[in-house]
Amino acid sequence: MARPEKTEPLHVCVDADVLIAGLLSRTGASHAILVLGELGLLRLVLPEAAVAEVRRNLAAKLPEAAPLFEEFLRAVPLQLHRPTPHDRERARELADAKDVPILAAAIGAGARILVPHNIRRTLIEEVRGWLASLGT
Repeated sequence: MARPEKTEPLHVCVDADVLIAGLLSRTGASHAILVLGELGLLRLVLPEAAVAEVRRNLAAKLPEAAPLFEEFLRAVPLQLHRPTPHDRERARELADAKDVPILAAAIGAGARILVPHNIRRTLIEEVRGWLASLGT
């Protein structure tokens, strides 16, 4: 029996809300995205701005969860990305000012999908279809 070809994981840029929700809950789409990243089915791109935001929010509101986030950063194969000035300029043309750091990181890292908290379920549905197609 021939082995299926290994495909590159889909590069997905996630925002701080997805990281926090996924770390603090063992259910839901945000958590599923983090698990898929841990399994190597997704290549998580984390904007440095999002990592800093998660650290600030956890320190202020849930300091007991801060070590969990740091362990996640060490254990999961991911790409931290600091956007260049060129990436930021491109993002300014496409997004609201508050979203520029996240979009710029996604652009600069070559992420295929940007996943803010409000569309994470859409990504899970796409991944389900992708995984189902591997079996055919």
